[in-house]
Amino acid sequence: MTRPEDLLYAVDERPPWPRLLFLGLQHAMLLSVNLVLIVIIFRRAGATDAATLSALSLGMIALAISTVLQSIRKGPVGSGYLAPPVFSAIYIGPTVLAVGAGGLPAVFGMTMFAGLVEIGLARLLRKLRALFPPAISGLIVVIVGLQLGIIGIGDLLGVEHVHRPAFHYHLMVGGLTLATMCALSVWGRGVARLICSLLGVVIGMLASIAAGLVPADSMRSFLDAPILAVPEPHYLSYDFQFRLIPAFLMAGTAAMLRTVGVITTCQKINDLDWKRPELKSIQTGIVADGIGCVIGGLLGAIGMNSGVGPVGVAKATGATSRYIAFSCAAILVIFAFIPKYTALFLIMPQPVIGALMVFTASFMIAGGIQIIVSRSIDSRATYVVGVSLLLGLSREIFPAYFKLGAPLLHQFTGSMMSVGVLSAFLLNFVFRIGATRSATFEFEDSDMTAAEIERLLRARGRVWSIPSDVIDRAVGSTEQVMQHLADADLIVGSPSLTMTY
Repeated sequence: MTRPEDLLYAVDERPPWPRLLFLGLQHAMLLSVNLVLIVIIFRRAGATDAATLSALSLGMIALAISTVLQSIRKGPVGSGYLAPPVFSAIYIGPTVLAVGAGGLPAVFGMTMFAGLVEIGLARLLRKLRALFPPAISGLIVVIVGLQLGIIGIGDLLGVEHVHRPAFHYHLMVGGLTLATMCALSVWGRGVARLICSLLGVVIGMLASIAAGLVPADSMRSFLDAPILAVPEPHYLSYDFQFRLIPAFLMAGTAAMLRTVGVITTCQKINDLDWKRPELKSIQTGIVADGIGCVIGGLLGAIGMNSGVGPVGVAKATGATSRYIAFSCAAILVIFAFIPKYTALFLIMPQPVIGALMVFTASFMIAGGIQIIVSRSIDSRATYVVGVSLLLGLSREIFPAYFKLGAPLLHQFTGSMMSVGVLSAFLLNFVFRIGATRSATFEFEDSDMTAAEIERLLRARGRVWSIPSDVIDRAVGSTEQVMQHLADADLIVGSPSLTMTY
């Protein structure tokens, strides 16, 4: 591993204590922004403010544990990188379904199931690589973004408040919040750009209070919240809904794929000579992520997953030290015992929440598209992505249609995620028939040179749209094999070379 010069504190370097505390505080506050997803789910479930406050506190403890697990370098758990988790939009769609099917107990039970799915997939990562080409990986991220964005755009536009007197205030606050986030992200500099979403939420909150959009009972709950208190998990109970297995299976798979991307990004950031993903740290990172999700369910929170945002902030600040994870975790635990801090998320109104969800969803949709087009799109990938995305969207547009089938089918058609991802897997499996291509090159003994072999392999690679890094490895390996054969005088007659992809 070669240390990049632009990093102030690389992965194994410990910053001085004052800076370590400041960097940990920054990450703790960034992770706290996604606590709003817990508020969304608990409000949909009709939970009391007291239960929501306890869930927020226990959720921060779960975040702290998972952050530390991910930073461990040795053993079967942990990637050894600063890749803290966030309460993830990946789980929002399935979690909303769980609320309707069995309330909060179903949310907690199915969240643990999703974490176990992720842990199981980590052990099969090498064997499953062919099932998750960039087209499917990117499609999953796009669908997650669409799920989150559809919910968020409803809150942002005030769809439920159209006929109420305060509708125009609702729309103005949502627009102001989203505009602030986007403007600071595009034109901001320094710290303002790094915490653009947090600043947008603050401005949106102030505007909401001024416009009278914060309910009096929510404001009273904030004012009455004690400064220090121990979380009371009196609301905890667990349930398992078999009909939700497909939705949470897809969510766990999507979380695994996102973790692969996050850990790979960490490897790139911390190694100037990075060439290809190192699977061991990715596998142990997935295990840590899955355990964190299980812990989240046990403590009465929702699903969490390694976050892209914290890794981006670490890169932007030049501080990728894994020791920051320990500082961040300690601060999160302290925050967990300060209900006044967690109560801030109770007074967050719908337009602010909607703006934050749309802002996050935009990044996820764009990021998913980038993953899809990171490899050349052939006709097979075109149909896998296009048909699957349309089927997934149709689940949201025509929900009644998907309820007409047999009850058994409802397990696979309960959400955009389950419909879209299942369609993608099936189509990818079908289109793999006949996908293997082969070409044989015949040589005269005098024509078999390293330059000629490289020319033929690269020419065929361009025709087949093979990634350049794959061709580079194939050329190097082939030249070494041919050189060994030539040195041992094992090449007799007219040799041939067969290339298969």
